[in-house]
Amino acid sequence: MKKTLIGAFVAVSIFSTSGFAADCGEIPSNIPTVPLGENATAESIRATRTAVVSFSAAVDTYIDCMSAKGLVIAPYMTEEQRDRREEDLDNLHERRRTVQNKMNEAIRAFRRATRDQ
Repeated sequence: MKKTLIGAFVAVSIFSTSGFAADCGEIPSNIPTVPLGENATAESIRATRTAVVSFSAAVDTYIDCMSAKGLVIAPYMTEEQRDRREEDLDNLHERRRTVQNKMNEAIRAFRRATRDQ
């Protein structure tokens, strides 16, 4: 019982905003706004692509860090805490995939629009 309480305390302490998250930084939240490809300029497409690549790299760094930290504290976490943590990381990955797909669609639309001119 005492070991379980200590483990729970360690997990809660590590997941507090000043503990666990501080080591990995803030969750990347600067999701770039993707312009509509047919109305975009070449410069806006390039700038947005750069922002999307930067955001994706930040997500990779954050997920890698959280995964490494998770291996250390996993023995002290409940199954519910592990599931929640995985769900949060999966949601971040999905947001990244969504913005990458939007960027690819915008590039294709831009190319179609400029090709037809």
